[in-house]
Amino acid sequence: MKLNLRGKTALVTGGSRGIGAAICRDLADEGVNLGINYNRSAEEAEALARELREGAGVAAVAVQGDLAEEGDIIGMIDAIEAQLGGIDILVNNAAHCPGGPIGSYSREEWERTFSINVTGCFLACREVVGRWRERGVKGRIVNLVSQAAFFGSTSGHLPYDSSKGAVVSMTRAIAREVAPDGIRVNAVAPGMVKTEMVKRLLDTKLEFYLSRIPLGRIAEPEEIASIVTFLASDAASFMTGTTLDATGGLMMR
Repeated sequence: MKLNLRGKTALVTGGSRGIGAAICRDLADEGVNLGINYNRSAEEAEALARELREGAGVAAVAVQGDLAEEGDIIGMIDAIEAQLGGIDILVNNAAHCPGGPIGSYSREEWERTFSINVTGCFLACREVVGRWRERGVKGRIVNLVSQAAFFGSTSGHLPYDSSKGAVVSMTRAIAREVAPDGIRVNAVAPGMVKTEMVKRLLDTKLEFYLSRIPLGRIAEPEEIASIVTFLASDAASFMTGTTLDATGGLMMR
C-alpha cells in the first residue's frame, strides 16, 4: 500500500497521551514530522517528542495550547510552521469528556466541552485550510469523533456525545466545501478503547462492555491510530466526508 507520507508534517491535538500519542507514533513510523499539542501534559509531550526524534528519526516538537482559546490555536500552528515548516496533516484528537447524569452539568461545563471539542476543532480547521489555500497545498484533516455521536453513552456523557455529533456534521460540511481545492476531510468514530479516560469504566463494567461488542474485546489505541494514518495517506485519496466506524462491530452501518 502506497501511503506516501514520508517528509510530511502533522499537527496532532491532544497528542501527548492515549489515542493521540498512538497516532503520533504511527505517523512517525511512516516518516511524518510531528507537532504534538498538549495543554497540561508537558512532561509526557516532551518525552514523546524526544522518543520520536531518537527512535523514528523524524522531527518532532511539543507545543502547548488550550483548544478552548483561539489565540492558543493560532499560536501553536504558527510555532509548528516556524519549527517544522508548513503543516500537511491536521488530526483533531483533543477532547473534553465530563461525566454524569443530565442534571449534574452546569452551563459552564457544557460550554467548555463544546469550546474544546467543536469550536476548537473548527478553529484549527479554519486556520490550516486558509494556509493551505494560500499555498495551494492539498492537505488532509482527520477528526476523532465517537460511536457515542450516533448511539449516546450508557455511562452518561451527554455534552461529549453531543459535541462529537456536531463534529461528524462539521466533517461533512468542511469536506464538501474544500473538495475543489483537493483538501480531504474525514473522521474516525472509535468505540471503547483502552485509554486512561475509560479505565475506571473498564475496571468496573468490563463484562458489560464486552457483551455489546461482536469482536469480544476492547480496542488498543494503536488500532485507531492505524486508521487515522490510512485516512491521512494517499491510500485514501478518493475518500472525503467519510466517518469510519472502528467499534469492533458495535456499530454496523
